[in-house]
Amino acid sequence: MKWIAILILLIFFLPQIAAAELEIGMDIPLKNKEIYQENRLVAGVSWYERGQVVLTNTGDETLRNILVSVEVPLKMDIEIPVQAMKNISADNNIVTARIGELGPGESISFIFSVKPPESIEFKKKGSFAISANYEDSTGTHSTSYTHVVEVVPPPSWITYGTVLASICIILLAFLVAWKFNVLEQFTTIDLITIALLAGLIGVVFRWFWQTFNDLLGPLGGLLFTIPTAVLMIIALQLVRKPGTATLLFTVVELVALVVWGSNITIWMGWYMTEGIIVDILVLLFKKDYADRRSTAIIYCVARSAYAYWMFYFFFAPAVWKVYYAPWYAWGEVGIAAIGGLIGGAIGYSIAKKVRGAMI
Repeated sequence: MKWIAILILLIFFLPQIAAAELEIGMDIPLKNKEIYQENRLVAGVSWYERGQVVLTNTGDETLRNILVSVEVPLKMDIEIPVQAMKNISADNNIVTARIGELGPGESISFIFSVKPPESIEFKKKGSFAISANYEDSTGTHSTSYTHVVEVVPPPSWITYGTVLASICIILLAFLVAWKFNVLEQFTTIDLITIALLAGLIGVVFRWFWQTFNDLLGPLGGLLFTIPTAVLMIIALQLVRKPGTATLLFTVVELVALVVWGSNITIWMGWYMTEGIIVDILVLLFKKDYADRRSTAIIYCVARSAYAYWMFYFFFAPAVWKVYYAPWYAWGEVGIAAIGGLIGGAIGYSIAKKVRGAMI
């Protein structure tokens, strides 16, 4: 009787054990998880986001005639890109893939692209329901998996708000400059100095950063933050006028507009704030134009951290609709602050020698 009971249990439970031999996983959007926030799609974007389904045979025998179906949520449009795996099709909101066989311990994947909805009224969750049927020596089995993503509405009102705020900042800057005759305080030599330093930042060092940025990975930002900090301190010490930093970074972006074709016209106000912050700090430190190493470092750290924070937490999601992983974004802000610290220390030493030579 004991062996009969064991045999009955094996007959009932072996199919269930075999059914668990096919493991299903999914990644979407198909981007670097260490940089971009996973499982989040933005409505209203003009591009398709790729998703990848991964099938793994975790058993010890070959699986055959595998049929996989993926139900795409929210009636998103589907495209099947060219890939190594064949026999993939899309019909309505169902993606179907057929696989002949999958050996023990082997994995196979296929890719499909979905276009997020044009618009949604509020943030909502969508589920990719994945089911698979397959055969082994014990018969036909099935398994399923549900992958949940978050779909967020397009930040249109935020985008419009940033444009309006940018215009207001520009108008306010011109009003202050006109009211207090700020521009009249700058001599021809001052303007030439600012233009020369802005050209170095906006052309030479931006080209250097764009060319070699990928070689350093996450530390690539140092190639731009350090020289920018150095040249900013030189500008402060040589020109020594209220509004020097604001004028410097305004000219930097105008140079970028001409040389690189950057479309920053409507965002100019926000780029100007990098300099405004430094000029405010100069006034708070009683017109200390980086005359001490400590203030030079403070100015550069503040400007660098602010610039990177604006990019990763403001411009990227609000304007370009790209969401970075929070730890990565804060890490880049921290690296920018380190670049400001290094650049501020170096810039102070160089600026003192340049100013001494000019005097």
